[in-house]
Amino acid sequence: MGRIIAISIWMFIVMMIFGVGGYVYVLWIQYWRFAKNKHFSHAAAIRRTFLENNLTSLSLKEVAQSLNSPSQYHLEVTANKTEKNSFAEEHKSLVDNLIKKINTYKHQLIVQFRKWQLQGASVISDQSQSHNDYKVHFKGKRSFGYKSETDLVCSAKHDVPVSMLSADDTFFKEIGLAPLFPNKNFNQVLGLYNSCAIVSSSGSMYKSGLGKEIDTHDVVLRFNDAPTKGYEKDVGNKTTVRILNSQVVSKPEFDFSHSPLYENMLLIVWDPPGYEDDIKKWYQHPDFDFFPFYWERRQRLPEENFFVVHPTVIWKAWNFIQENTAVPIKKNPPSSGFLGLLLLLQHCNTVDIYEYIPSMRLTKRCHYYDVHENLGCTLGDWHPLASEKLLSLAMNAASDLQVFVNGKISIKGDVKC
Repeated sequence: MGRIIAISIWMFIVMMIFGVGGYVYVLWIQYWRFAKNKHFSHAAAIRRTFLENNLTSLSLKEVAQSLNSPSQYHLEVTANKTEKNSFAEEHKSLVDNLIKKINTYKHQLIVQFRKWQLQGASVISDQSQSHNDYKVHFKGKRSFGYKSETDLVCSAKHDVPVSMLSADDTFFKEIGLAPLFPNKNFNQVLGLYNSCAIVSSSGSMYKSGLGKEIDTHDVVLRFNDAPTKGYEKDVGNKTTVRILNSQVVSKPEFDFSHSPLYENMLLIVWDPPGYEDDIKKWYQHPDFDFFPFYWERRQRLPEENFFVVHPTVIWKAWNFIQENTAVPIKKNPPSSGFLGLLLLLQHCNTVDIYEYIPSMRLTKRCHYYDVHENLGCTLGDWHPLASEKLLSLAMNAASDLQVFVNGKISIKGDVKC
């Protein structure tokens, strides 16, 4: 009897040990399952935070690398193949959502460009004289067919060679002012380069963080009175070329004659003539009379590289836009941005244009360096900007991620024509 009781007690103790052990085991498993899920949730939060904070600096290549090797940018959680696949799938979902947002934004932006394009022109008759201060009478043909990136770039380089006034111009020889132009070949002064950056002055540049990338280019082109000081993180510090409209040179508020903003770089000024004006008529009736300021600076700084865009270039550029746009465009001159693009296509293997096509940082802010708000600065109150930008998008070789997230289009100037 005592032996039976002893065996029963022993069995009870063994069962208790196994029971407690099993219970501890269950708790242990549940703990690690919870810990692992929490670890993955934390990793997912880090991934989302990373994407939100670093979207503007990610390239398409980096996103692809991140998908293929998630631990390159985020926590390396485990070497287990199943968990890696789960990690990649979750990361891929985030990128898929980003792509959807990009596509939605792209569609909405293009719709807005189309609306402004139609609002800014006469859709009833392209011979309308309303808002035609430059007496534009387009005699060419508008293209309704598809043209490839290469076709458009080749047409731009062939149809709009951006040239400058020089001492050889007959009219300025006759009036004795030809010697005041730079005694240098403009194309040799500017030269040929691999990479060039055009930095728009748009509000989308504000807090873009693109400054370091911009400064890596061989040539950096800026416009008018757009500053770099105080905005280096967003727009960079390097300036090789500055294109000025005639208002900047002629109006005292820009302090063109004395401001250091316009020193130690290649300067180019442009002023639009009437559509059919010759040089003499243009000189006598410029849009803004910048000539006295130009002559004064040339006499004071004869070694400075300061050129004037040949007036015929302006309307050749406008014709190029109209010939490659199915609807009539605004009968006003192109923007400095588009003239800058046409110029650098002749001198650069690749032209990167920052925030000319507004990224998802788009705001109503007109310029990155002031707080004035006007969406027309981006979509085109006066210049045929909407048409310019749609055409530039058609020439673009960069991915949608680069254009609408990072904030730049890339156009190849070294295409074989």
